[in-house]
Amino acid sequence: MATASAKSRTRQSRERSRARIVEAATELVRERSYAELNVGEVMQRAGIGRTIFYRHFDDLADLMLSAGREAIEELYAAQVELASARSAHDEAAIRQAIEVPVGVYMRHGPILRAVSEAAASEELVTPGQEELRRRFDELVADTLRAITAENGTRFGDGDETARALNLLNERYLLDAFGREPRVDPETAARTLTEIWTATLNR
Repeated sequence: MATASAKSRTRQSRERSRARIVEAATELVRERSYAELNVGEVMQRAGIGRTIFYRHFDDLADLMLSAGREAIEELYAAQVELASARSAHDEAAIRQAIEVPVGVYMRHGPILRAVSEAAASEELVTPGQEELRRRFDELVADTLRAITAENGTRFGDGDETARALNLLNERYLLDAFGREPRVDPETAARTLTEIWTATLNR
């Protein structure tokens, strides 16, 4: 029977292997698209035997979700902050909140791009991505309803307006920071702030 210390060493070894695989994948998506990745290349970059991959991940799509989980959670936190700022309809507050997702994409743009590409090509990933989008859309739709209740501003279809604004953010920021050359973050923040402010304060 394995001792507690032996089990601990085994667990730590597994955690190190997993972290190396995630790190290797993160490096590679800075250089190429998700479609160009393969398990062999990831494991070669990680310096670990190919068979170890399947002890940690089902496939490349599963790996992308794991690699992108921190960024995705940061994005949701940013969206919550953005939703709270929008309720003030103040351009400065909206700008401050917009800077949060811009910062997330600055740090994690390539991996978020890879997650998006995986979602487009792998059924296994899509449900998680759709759930995330629904959470984002509900936050914005709630804000639009609050605006209507507060000052009577009506949106043709609040749910669709919310969806369009979130898709705008996602696609623009992926394009701006998912690959080189990158857009200047000041320009990106200013551009999105202008659009959000014009929509919410019309």
